[in-house]
Amino acid sequence: MVESVLGFVLEKGHSAVDWSTRPLPEPWLRYAALDVELLVDLRDALEKELDRQGKLDWAQQEFEAIASAPPPEPRKDPWRRTSGMHKVRRRRQLAVVRELWQTRDRIAQRRDVSPGKVLGDAAIVEAALALPANVHALAALNGFGHRMGKRQLEQWQSAVDRAKALTEAQLPQPGQPVAGPPPPRAWADKDPAAAARLSAARAAVSALAEELAMPQENLITPDTVRRVCWEPPAVVDAESVAAALAGHGARAWQVEQVAPVLVEALSAQSP
Repeated sequence: MVESVLGFVLEKGHSAVDWSTRPLPEPWLRYAALDVELLVDLRDALEKELDRQGKLDWAQQEFEAIASAPPPEPRKDPWRRTSGMHKVRRRRQLAVVRELWQTRDRIAQRRDVSPGKVLGDAAIVEAALALPANVHALAALNGFGHRMGKRQLEQWQSAVDRAKALTEAQLPQPGQPVAGPPPPRAWADKDPAAAARLSAARAAVSALAEELAMPQENLITPDTVRRVCWEPPAVVDAESVAAALAGHGARAWQVEQVAPVLVEALSAQSP
């Protein structure tokens, strides 16, 4: 953005270094300072452009929404987001992922490092699939190689053993209920009418976004469009669609822009 808006090319020489290094070398400090030196100028230039396009009030509504938003709810079962989880099918294997993930998280917090530097997701999944019987079997798996000391291997094997010792009732369930509408690819089978509404709504939002020269996801989040199309108001009119959009968190400017095109799209698909 600095290059496209202000015409300056920023140095990229230290972007990939380990910024947890202490003390930071002098060249890195200069790089970091130069990297933010133009941000105020960039802000001013973008403000002028937004004002020119008549979108400054929209942006200010977005900023206010971000600044006043409550902190997100703690994620339930965050270990389920381990990369490669789709390979893990059995509940006992899920328990191994959970134990290894939680052990890794405690170690990472104690060391004040990112969890991936303690143990990679791929190694966690590998151990869950293999269910190693002992430290020797664990050491043979990818991610637990010769660089890992005996004590480290023992702590990971202990986590595996804890998972293997759980009763059936203590094992995690294979999946979690998903809130909200199903994935769009399933709509045609589950509810063809909803699929038709979504198709029409997407086309309308896409056309409006192009007209306003902005990304569709900035105009309105795809999730909001899906939710309104999956469960539209009983009576589709400007007031009900506006209320539905606002109920899903759309800002006033988004409701003003999107509600009319959604009303038209939804009405066209009504029986």
